[in-house]
Amino acid sequence: MVFIKRALVAGILAGGALIAGTASSANAACTDQVCVYEGRGGGGTVAGFTTADNNFSNNRFQDGSGVNDRISSISATSGCDPIFYTDSFWRGDSQTVWSDGRTYNAVYDNRYSSFRFSLTSCH
Repeated sequence: MVFIKRALVAGILAGGALIAGTASSANAACTDQVCVYEGRGGGGTVAGFTTADNNFSNNRFQDGSGVNDRISSISATSGCDPIFYTDSFWRGDSQTVWSDGRTYNAVYDNRYSSFRFSLTSCH
């Protein structure tokens, strides 16, 4: 419980929301550094990223459906924590996700339109 409280405080201080996640077997479907899922808890179709993206309008999940405003959970193994934004070009509300391989549910469910890596939280 203390760990989660510290994570929430750290996320708020960093200017975004940070939530604790749970392990999910759905991560096996994506081998990219950052994986986004249409369903909560890593469920549903998946899309992967290896670099930041300032506009999700041309991105597709594996089933061909659009990624923009349809992300419900995220996992990352990039070494630098990704920050997801509700608007294109890294604007709007944000959520930082730890790059630890766990799956995190989206704080702003079905609203993300861009992401970039936090350069201050690389490990």
